[in-house]
Amino acid sequence: MRYGEPSKGFQVAAGCVWLVVDVVLIGYLLFRYGMTGWSDGYDDPVNSPAAPAEARRAAWIVLGTAVVSGGLLLLRRYWVTAILQLLLTGAAAGMFALLAGHP
Repeated sequence: MRYGEPSKGFQVAAGCVWLVVDVVLIGYLLFRYGMTGWSDGYDDPVNSPAAPAEARRAAWIVLGTAVVSGGLLLLRRYWVTAILQLLLTGAAAGMFALLAGHP
């Protein structure tokens, strides 16, 4: 451990906390997308479906979370935690972007 670098145990603890926060956020946004898609099935065919807009909104939320939290973790020199954070939230943002493209 170099001077000014956080300990490995603290990095693991921060990574676990961020993992739980990310999984809860992604799960909630995926639940919202699913409920919106379900309610679109009962809507008139004249109205456009709202699920793609919900997926687009979720992609932007997750992407913003990736930039802010991943950037802050990189600034704090939590390298492994930051990379895992960026990979997880980047994959989730890509998933929501794909869902937004398929009405």
